[in-house]
Amino acid sequence: MHFFIIGGSGRNGQLTTQAALDRGHSVTALVRNPSSLTPHERLTVVRGTPTSLADIQKGLTTPQHPSTVFYTLNPRRTSENPFAPLSPESPTDLLESTMRTLIAAINSTSFPPPKLVINSTMGVGASFASMTAPIRFVFRHSTMRVTLDDHTNLDTVVRESGLPFVLARPARLVEGEAGELRVLSDDGKGSGWNPTVKRASLARWMVGAAEVKTWDGRAPVLTT
Repeated sequence: MHFFIIGGSGRNGQLTTQAALDRGHSVTALVRNPSSLTPHERLTVVRGTPTSLADIQKGLTTPQHPSTVFYTLNPRRTSENPFAPLSPESPTDLLESTMRTLIAAINSTSFPPPKLVINSTMGVGASFASMTAPIRFVFRHSTMRVTLDDHTNLDTVVRESGLPFVLARPARLVEGEAGELRVLSDDGKGSGWNPTVKRASLARWMVGAAEVKTWDGRAPVLTT
């Protein structure tokens, strides 16, 4: 299978790209800086930004049409602190606006529409209620709310697009080797007090979701 990835130079994007290559797929990655990715014979790098319709159209057709588009874009902050303000280059509607651009690019082409596999987050939609009261308070009353609202709007845009989709909603992301994870219902019931999931596990799961139809139209919460 051939995949197209937006956000390929980020931590989750790089892991997703590597997971796809490890499973024998080919990948086209849209990145600002091509040198951020390690060369591979099945990896095509397109220089560009997710805010540019023309750049996305080029990525969707170079070197071939994808069966799946991975969306792993995440707003940048002024530091690694998750409560830090957004970077000036990350508008508050970054996720929603770039998803609208992606959908417009897909609709402007004549090939069969690809499936969207999206790196969302726990807390969106019905999964918000499964978070503990202290965590919900943090998301409501900190800079995290801006990102959660953007993810929520992205979710709406995806569902209204008519395209096949999978919205992966991981719990708090941590580093480490990929391992087994739990796939919960869309409302995240049973996730526990402070659930986590390894980034590498998320990447591997997302690639698996692209290979099958099991999770199409779903937004499962993922934890370890």
